[in-house]
Amino acid sequence: MSNYPKMLYKGNKAKYEHQTASSEESEKELLDSGWMGFSELPERESGVAGGSVSEIDSSAFVPVEQFDALGEENTKLKEELVEALKENQELRKQTRFKELEDKPADELKAILDKAAIKYKVNAGKPELAQLVLDHESKNSK
Repeated sequence: MSNYPKMLYKGNKAKYEHQTASSEESEKELLDSGWMGFSELPERESGVAGGSVSEIDSSAFVPVEQFDALGEENTKLKEELVEALKENQELRKQTRFKELEDKPADELKAILDKAAIKYKVNAGKPELAQLVLDHESKNSK
């Protein structure tokens, strides 16, 4: 009677991987590459969660003050980011307004007509450009 297939393991008894050896030759290859019988596995790896307190590396801990300071810095950076995004949005509007203002009045009126937006017959390019920009801003949300 054959002893195969046979399971071999890597890791520890709490967390492991397994491979199946189907012959004496495949068993030898697995054993040579570090696989072992379940009974040979260690109980658990040292230095990982669940190990004894003496195995924990205390340099991994951060003092509460340092942790709190990081939270405050994070909040400050978020606020700065929000302000920068608002500024970016405003600059984009200004750039788009300039692009629109450089278009002929007839082209601006055609855009407004297509969007069914009313404007004064004698409206100048800045007013027409602002109406187009307002329309684009409303429809981009």
